[in-house]
Amino acid sequence: MSLKLVLLLAAFGLAKGLTEVRYDNYKVYNVQIENAKQLELLNDKEQVLQLSSWREARHLGESSDVMLPPQSQQDFESLLTNNNFNYSIKIDNVQSLIDAQRPKKRTGYMEWTQFHTLDEIYAWLDVIETRYPDIVTPFTIGKSYEGRPIRGIKISYKKGNNAVFIESNIHAREWITSATITYFIDGLLVPRNPGVRDIAQNVDWYIIPVLNVDGFVYSHDVERLWRKSRLPSDPTGKCIGTDLNRNFDYRWMMIGASDDPCSDTYAGPSAESDPEIHQLTSYINNSIPEGSIKIYISLHSYGQYVLSPWGHTADEFPEHYPQMMGVAKGFSDALLRRYGTVFTYGSSATTLYAVSGSGKEWAYGVKNITIPYTIELRDKGELGFLLPPEDIIPVAREVTEGFVGMITAARGIGVM
Repeated sequence: MSLKLVLLLAAFGLAKGLTEVRYDNYKVYNVQIENAKQLELLNDKEQVLQLSSWREARHLGESSDVMLPPQSQQDFESLLTNNNFNYSIKIDNVQSLIDAQRPKKRTGYMEWTQFHTLDEIYAWLDVIETRYPDIVTPFTIGKSYEGRPIRGIKISYKKGNNAVFIESNIHAREWITSATITYFIDGLLVPRNPGVRDIAQNVDWYIIPVLNVDGFVYSHDVERLWRKSRLPSDPTGKCIGTDLNRNFDYRWMMIGASDDPCSDTYAGPSAESDPEIHQLTSYINNSIPEGSIKIYISLHSYGQYVLSPWGHTADEFPEHYPQMMGVAKGFSDALLRRYGTVFTYGSSATTLYAVSGSGKEWAYGVKNITIPYTIELRDKGELGFLLPPEDIIPVAREVTEGFVGMITAARGIGVM
């Protein structure tokens, strides 16, 4: 069965459980963008060459990570050479990395040496809810388009704490995010060092390990590199899904999002068109005491960034930008000291690229949450979305250290 036919069947909901999309001999290229003509040329050839963007250059002097199927690679390399692009091949065979992510044998329990399915994560949530009833309060914000519950937990040791809200795996293919945050949850429940014990006992944590549940299941069962939700986007049935991190009702569709239903950055037909985002914002609005959330985190990969508002403009900064940078520095410095991993911090528009309709923008612009971030986990692009299972614990440990530094810095400026 051809890849095109598989994708078409998947779009009509017929491929689920039948055929897995494979990426044999797909390559990922890193392409330096040095002038406007090169940027325009790369964008123009996206559909023709079946180019899939992993990380997009939005400014001159930056580079893009793009994936291409075998049949397009010769034409693509000719295009790059003929137009004086500087490029390198980062990944020679994408499928080999996907195969390395698949456990040879599923353990059936959480141990962070393999990437887990939604069912396994939910079974683990059942266990910890039963084991720690005085600390863990389960919640469900609602159901996804395909009818799956979107589950979260609140971890609270005592009344009166300020709160951090974390949503993870809003982009389906970013498996390292749910793996990292479940490890962090485990650390809060069984603190192994004084710093983690402090932030566990003196901060309330609202955490949704997998927000994009439909896309996450699809990325496990059918198409590993699927990003969006699974809500049909196009009356013709050819295009499926919304980029949920462009679907929030703040500066929706202003910049850094697409109105093309086939695009990976499609923002949806309207703000909060997808039930996942509508129910997330409704839960925060109606079920969490107003003003108690002091930090909002949208956990992503990859690139190693701590990104604050604004995303829609590089010409102005929010009122609390100095505080945002101080707390971001606390996160970055803490894990750099302990593990030597570098995280760059700044506003989205000045540090990475312009974006609107994202979770952190809504958190600040609508809910007045002082410290909102998109945090992009490892790596810098060597393996991108396909980190091996052995990276889970190192990534999770350094992020845990970063959260300790973040809370310490937030207290230092009176936020927590």
